[in-house]
Amino acid sequence: MARHRVEFRLSMPGVASWDGRWSGEGKSYLCWRTLGDADLAALGAAMRWVHAFGDGWCASVSARVMAKGERRAKSAGFCGYDWMVDRIVRWGDTTCRCQWRPMAVPPSGREGAWEECPLCRTWRETDESKVARELMGKEEV
Repeated sequence: MARHRVEFRLSMPGVASWDGRWSGEGKSYLCWRTLGDADLAALGAAMRWVHAFGDGWCASVSARVMAKGERRAKSAGFCGYDWMVDRIVRWGDTTCRCQWRPMAVPPSGREGAWEECPLCRTWRETDESKVARELMGKEEV
Protein backbone atom coordinates (compact mmCIF):
# COMPACT_ATOMS: atom_id res chain seq x y z
CA MET A 1 0.00 0.00 0.00
CA ALA A 2 1.41 3.35 -1.03
CA ARG A 3 1.60 6.22 1.44
CA HIS A 4 1.00 9.78 0.30
CA ARG A 5 1.95 13.00 2.05
CA VAL A 6 -0.95 15.44 1.73
CA GLU A 7 -0.64 19.15 2.46
CA PHE A 8 -3.75 20.96 3.71
CA ARG A 9 -3.99 24.74 3.41
CA LEU A 10 -6.36 26.97 5.42
CA SER A 11 -7.84 30.25 4.21
CA MET A 12 -10.74 32.45 5.34
CA PRO A 13 -12.72 33.54 2.28
CA GLY A 14 -15.68 34.68 4.42
CA VAL A 15 -14.68 37.32 6.94
CA ALA A 16 -17.16 38.98 9.30
CA SER A 17 -14.77 41.22 11.21
CA TRP A 18 -15.39 44.92 11.79
CA ASP A 19 -12.88 45.86 9.08
CA GLY A 20 -13.66 43.01 6.67
CA ARG A 21 -10.19 41.53 7.08
CA TRP A 22 -8.75 38.43 8.70
CA SER A 23 -5.82 39.11 10.99
CA GLY A 24 -4.06 36.04 9.59
CA GLU A 25 -4.37 37.16 5.99
CA GLY A 26 -1.19 36.74 3.97
CA LYS A 27 0.27 33.99 6.18
CA SER A 28 0.65 30.39 5.12
CA TYR A 29 -1.45 28.05 7.30
CA LEU A 30 -0.54 24.46 6.51
CA CYS A 31 -0.75 21.04 8.09
CA TRP A 32 0.10 17.60 6.75
CA ARG A 33 -1.25 14.07 6.92
CA THR A 34 0.11 10.82 5.54
CA LEU A 35 -2.68 8.87 3.84
CA GLY A 36 -2.97 5.48 2.20
CA ASP A 37 -4.39 4.95 -1.28
CA ALA A 38 -7.97 4.37 -0.08
CA ASP A 39 -8.00 7.44 2.20
CA LEU A 40 -6.55 9.59 -0.56
CA ALA A 41 -9.14 8.34 -3.08
CA ALA A 42 -11.92 9.05 -0.54
CA LEU A 43 -10.94 12.74 -0.50
CA GLY A 44 -12.18 13.02 -4.08
CA ALA A 45 -10.84 14.97 -7.01
CA ALA A 46 -11.81 18.50 -5.93
CA MET A 47 -9.62 18.50 -2.79
CA ARG A 48 -11.35 21.64 -1.46
CA TRP A 49 -13.82 21.99 1.41
CA VAL A 50 -15.68 24.97 2.84
CA HIS A 51 -16.99 25.33 6.38
CA ALA A 52 -19.51 28.10 7.16
CA PHE A 53 -19.59 28.91 10.87
CA GLY A 54 -23.02 30.54 10.70
CA ASP A 55 -21.84 33.93 11.94
CA GLY A 56 -20.55 35.34 8.66
CA TRP A 57 -17.16 33.64 8.90
CA CYS A 58 -16.26 30.93 6.40
CA ALA A 59 -13.11 28.78 6.28
CA SER A 60 -11.75 26.97 3.26
CA VAL A 61 -9.41 24.00 3.34
CA SER A 62 -7.66 22.87 0.18
CA ALA A 63 -5.36 19.88 -0.20
CA ARG A 64 -2.70 18.65 -2.57
CA VAL A 65 -0.54 15.57 -2.76
CA MET A 66 3.10 16.44 -2.23
CA ALA A 67 5.76 15.14 -4.61
CA LYS A 68 7.98 12.37 -3.30
CA GLY A 69 10.91 13.96 -1.46
CA GLU A 70 9.27 17.41 -1.41
CA ARG A 71 9.98 19.30 1.81
CA ARG A 72 7.29 20.87 3.92
CA ALA A 73 6.79 24.59 3.38
CA LYS A 74 7.08 26.97 6.30
CA SER A 75 3.76 27.19 8.15
CA ALA A 76 2.18 29.54 10.67
CA GLY A 77 0.29 26.54 12.11
CA PHE A 78 -3.38 25.89 11.43
CA CYS A 79 -4.97 28.40 13.83
CA GLY A 80 -6.57 25.63 15.89
CA TYR A 81 -8.63 24.48 12.90
CA ASP A 82 -6.87 21.14 12.37
CA TRP A 83 -10.12 19.54 13.59
CA MET A 84 -11.44 20.35 10.09
CA VAL A 85 -8.67 18.29 8.51
CA ASP A 86 -9.36 15.43 10.95
CA ARG A 87 -13.03 15.45 9.89
CA ILE A 88 -12.16 15.71 6.19
CA VAL A 89 -9.89 12.67 6.44
CA ARG A 90 -12.43 10.74 8.53
CA TRP A 91 -15.72 11.67 6.81
CA GLY A 92 -14.92 13.59 3.65
CA ASP A 93 -16.17 16.97 4.90
CA THR A 94 -15.87 19.31 7.89
CA THR A 95 -19.20 18.40 9.49
CA CYS A 96 -19.06 16.12 12.52
CA ARG A 97 -21.04 12.88 12.46
CA CYS A 98 -21.83 13.37 16.13
CA GLN A 99 -21.90 10.28 18.29
CA TRP A 100 -23.92 11.54 21.23
CA ARG A 101 -23.17 10.10 24.68
CA PRO A 102 -24.91 10.94 27.97
CA MET A 103 -22.96 13.40 30.13
CA ALA A 104 -22.42 12.37 33.74
CA VAL A 105 -22.49 16.00 34.86
CA PRO A 106 -24.53 18.68 33.00
CA PRO A 107 -22.69 21.70 31.63
CA SER A 108 -22.12 24.44 34.19
CA GLY A 109 -25.30 26.31 35.07
CA ARG A 110 -27.58 23.84 33.25
CA GLU A 111 -30.25 21.45 34.49
CA GLY A 112 -31.64 18.26 33.01
CA ALA A 113 -30.09 15.53 30.92
CA TRP A 114 -27.38 16.44 28.44
CA GLU A 115 -25.35 14.61 25.82
CA GLU A 116 -21.89 15.29 24.46
CA CYS A 117 -20.10 14.23 21.29
CA PRO A 118 -16.61 12.92 22.10
CA LEU A 119 -15.51 13.71 18.54
CA CYS A 120 -16.23 17.42 18.39
CA ARG A 121 -16.87 18.15 22.10
CA THR A 122 -20.21 19.85 21.47
CA TRP A 123 -23.14 19.21 23.80
CA ARG A 124 -26.91 19.35 23.62
CA GLU A 125 -29.89 18.85 25.87
CA THR A 126 -31.66 15.51 25.37
CA ASP A 127 -35.15 15.54 23.89
CA GLU A 128 -36.49 13.78 27.01
CA SER A 129 -35.10 16.53 29.22
CA LYS A 130 -36.69 19.23 27.03
CA VAL A 131 -40.10 17.51 27.23
CA ALA A 132 -39.84 17.09 31.01
CA ARG A 133 -38.93 20.76 31.44
CA GLU A 134 -41.89 21.85 29.28
CA LEU A 135 -44.27 19.62 31.25
CA MET A 136 -43.01 21.10 34.51
CA GLY A 137 -43.48 24.62 33.13
CA LYS A 138 -39.82 25.59 33.38
CA GLU A 139 -38.39 28.11 30.98
CA GLU A 140 -35.57 27.39 28.58
CA VAL A 141 -32.21 27.07 30.34
